[in-house]
Amino acid sequence: MVLEQLTNGASRHTQVFDEDTRRLTFLLCLPLVDGVFAMLLVTGAVKTFSSMVAVALTVFAGAGALAVLYSATETRREALSMVRTVSPIVVLGALAVALVAPVFEQMFYIERLSYAAGLVLIVIAAQMAEIPYSEKFSTPGIIVTGMVLSVQNLGAFTLSLQYVLPALTTVLVALMALSAAAFVDRSRMNLDYIQKGGALVLGIIALSLFGLNVPKGLGLAVFGLSLIASLN
Repeated sequence: MVLEQLTNGASRHTQVFDEDTRRLTFLLCLPLVDGVFAMLLVTGAVKTFSSMVAVALTVFAGAGALAVLYSATETRREALSMVRTVSPIVVLGALAVALVAPVFEQMFYIERLSYAAGLVLIVIAAQMAEIPYSEKFSTPGIIVTGMVLSVQNLGAFTLSLQYVLPALTTVLVALMALSAAAFVDRSRMNLDYIQKGGALVLGIIALSLFGLNVPKGLGLAVFGLSLIASLN
């Protein structure tokens, strides 16, 4: 990942929402605006607390977010300030997605949509693992195709609050993880291990969406091992 040269500490304090902060906001909000998180909510991929944590640490606060946070800040205080700045936007975005997500259930066959969600996660995992040609696959394209093939009803819609708690829990865990990352000695961490571990976790979640019986907590165990391996 190519990142631009950092601004100095003095200018950072005068630019609360600078380019680096916008970049982190974009990374954290991308799953909210491209439809991935909504699909995960309605297909049951974010149903248990362990799955919420797994999605939070991979889809949201993964190696990409950590790389931006570490490269854009020089001190623990700057890192925490950046996370606090982006938090309201991410939380409000997750709330909006949670309120809209029930419409997916009324418009689409969720069983079919779950296969599309699984394919999306496999593509994202392949891109995280830097598998050749994986960048040629478009996740929005897969989402749109899955939605078209899963349409069941285009009638009246009703809103529901059933996804608010899992959605907010997931993004809050992600934000807390980024805040905790500010206390880690970044010079001792190899983000490649976290990136590869995150890819494996997404693959595990995808298998569960395909209907395979995946042991509970396996994704967290894999991510935990990758986190330990990342510490030099």
